[in-house]
Amino acid sequence: MNITIQNEFASVTCRTLGAELLSYKTAAGKEYMWQKDPAYWAKTSPVLFPYIGAVPETVTIHGVDYKIPRHGFVKDTEFEVAEKGDDYVILSTGTNDYTTSVYPYDFRFTVTFRLDQAKLVVTYGVENKSDKEMPFLIGGHPAFFCPMEEGELFTDYMLRFEDENIPDLHLQYPMFDNDAILYENLKSRTVKLISSRTEKGIQFDFPGYESVAFWTPIKKDAPFLCIEPWCGGTMDQVSCTDMLQKKYVQYLSAGQARDYVFAFRPC
Repeated sequence: MNITIQNEFASVTCRTLGAELLSYKTAAGKEYMWQKDPAYWAKTSPVLFPYIGAVPETVTIHGVDYKIPRHGFVKDTEFEVAEKGDDYVILSTGTNDYTTSVYPYDFRFTVTFRLDQAKLVVTYGVENKSDKEMPFLIGGHPAFFCPMEEGELFTDYMLRFEDENIPDLHLQYPMFDNDAILYENLKSRTVKLISSRTEKGIQFDFPGYESVAFWTPIKKDAPFLCIEPWCGGTMDQVSCTDMLQKKYVQYLSAGQARDYVFAFRPC
């Protein structure tokens, strides 16, 4: 089921399957989110939990192997609508027979989409309902049109960071030939994806995350870029499937809950 929220500045559409963000449009009707095309990538914004990365066979947790799928199972889960208003919606899911077979913890997971003027705030809420400590990885994977205007090229765009020691990254497709590009240890958790011609684009904030990755499909010249806030490993750990060895692995004590927030707006 698709759900739309809106205010005078923008409208946002998500779906209950995977709590996936599908669309962000300004009041003038300009779309910023990649619209699924299997020729390039048949998703728009999958939710990554409780694992991030490829899984050749299994994921190991405390010495036991579990068949957690690539990027976790939440992206394929049907959520319920817990609460909805004109400019926000809260989607919720939790433990079931399947999840306990691949992830031995009792949990509640929510995704909140909330419009604050033109800014969309996305909050992933994790609650450990187990009687033991719960490890997990978590992240977002939203894809944005790049280029964003007719007559522009992917290579017209750049990533601009607020940290003074991080130079602008001018986009070229070959730089993604070895998979995603990951930044960590940033003082400012803000990045802009903007045109070098106009300096217009989007501002993306990820205060709740330890790192941010950028990805577009390898050797496809795809017209989009994913901005992926992560708490879940680094690129040199891709082949490691022991969850507890992953850098930035998260833990919640029994009964504990925590929110992970990212947000974006046109700029």
